[in-house]
Amino acid sequence: MDKTEEVRPSISSKYLQGKLEKILYKMNKEGDFKAAIISDIDGLSIASVASEFDDQRISAISGIVQEVSDKAERYIGFKRMDEVSMVDDDKFRLVCREFEAEGWQLILTVMVPPYKTYRKLTNTALREISKVLKEMKKI
Repeated sequence: MDKTEEVRPSISSKYLQGKLEKILYKMNKEGDFKAAIISDIDGLSIASVASEFDDQRISAISGIVQEVSDKAERYIGFKRMDEVSMVDDDKFRLVCREFEAEGWQLILTVMVPPYKTYRKLTNTALREISKVLKEMKKI
């Protein structure tokens, strides 16, 4: 292992986690979202903002949703899906957006209140997350 690999922050470093949480906080505030989590494709939480929901459970659910998405692509020929959402009887929406950034496969999951829009805000967050990860990779 060379010196750059030794000092390069991992995706779970506190510094990186703080930068990602700032992005999530801003998105939540602008969208009035009830939760926002970045997790890996196995459903392990990387960054989140405080909410009334258990971020570990939401991360686990996002990992399961990702498995369903993969199976839909594989078994019924869906093209790569960038979003899977579920809506409950109260019109709350759980949105899982898979994305790749700097070699990491990640999922942005948000809890969206009834009748709120989210796509523009999540697109902005995905770009900002990718930018932060790109900057961190240079360190």
